[in-house]
Amino acid sequence: MFRSRLILCMLFVLLIGVPVLAQDMPPMPGEVVIGDLPAPRGIAFDAEGNLLIADAGAGGEVEMVLPGPEGEAPFRMGLTGRIISVAPDGTASDRIGGFPSYASPSETTGLYRAIPQGDSLWVLFSGTGAATVGAFWTDSVVELDATTLATKRVINLNGIEAAQDPDGAGYDSNVTDIAWGADGTLYITNAGGNDLLSWTEDGGLQVVHAWTDNPVPTAIEVAENGDLYIGFLGAGLAPGAAKIEHWSNGELVETFGGLNAVTDILLDGDKLYAVELVLFGEQGPGPGRVVMVDASGSTPIAEGLVAPFGIAKGPDGALYVSYGTIAFAPGMTGGVVKLAN
Repeated sequence: MFRSRLILCMLFVLLIGVPVLAQDMPPMPGEVVIGDLPAPRGIAFDAEGNLLIADAGAGGEVEMVLPGPEGEAPFRMGLTGRIISVAPDGTASDRIGGFPSYASPSETTGLYRAIPQGDSLWVLFSGTGAATVGAFWTDSVVELDATTLATKRVINLNGIEAAQDPDGAGYDSNVTDIAWGADGTLYITNAGGNDLLSWTEDGGLQVVHAWTDNPVPTAIEVAENGDLYIGFLGAGLAPGAAKIEHWSNGELVETFGGLNAVTDILLDGDKLYAVELVLFGEQGPGPGRVVMVDASGSTPIAEGLVAPFGIAKGPDGALYVSYGTIAFAPGMTGGVVKLAN
């Protein structure tokens, strides 16, 4: 089981014992754009203003037993993962369906992000661990033609992780996010490998930096001046262990610490936002939130979000956040909420 997925499994074990998540849940902020999704992950807007949602799905009818954090664990596999497109008028449709979906008692893995860029749609897909290495796009960044949806390129992270093991902790891979530099360099965060990779047509995959303290990098943004901002879930999912690092010219210049389980970040001009999957209170883990981060700390923007995950800015200037990425109670589903401007 990959380290980032192990952490989420640990989180699930904690959460199922917290009654506040199953009962008397406070109303979420903002306006629900789409609901009843089993496992929404990353979100993004295309040039036409359509909201693209990567939904990992709900597993399926094929029963499997795969390695888990405490030995073998049951999975239900199916082709229920999909990329959903919500048009500006609110009409929702499947952009692409039929992605493999691996549902365990703790979470569902598979489709992770769908990010439009120029005439391409870039898809990130994560499997369930070593048992699915080599399977359909496992831990890969895949470039599709945005019009025909034909596969143009597959960048698989398994090879470089197996050959180099950049963080020195043994083979582990789990692609989480991508972003582009002004020169066309593609940057990739690998939560399982605890590293930042770069990819170019000529140079292929290269290790930019590896972290040896298992902070679990989950998100990346590139500023207009080329600086990199990287979000981290945090080692052991401890309260306040999450952070965002600011890198410039290959050097770490600033760290925004004291955050909780950061799953995504958004750089909007000089504003830096982070999604915190969960907050820790006296009763244990509770609903997460979106915060704005600067040198003085973090300022809540939206609270009471149930398992929020991805964030994007819409053409209307509003912030959109996916929620319910992990079902904390039987039958609980997720979706995307639009926050008030």
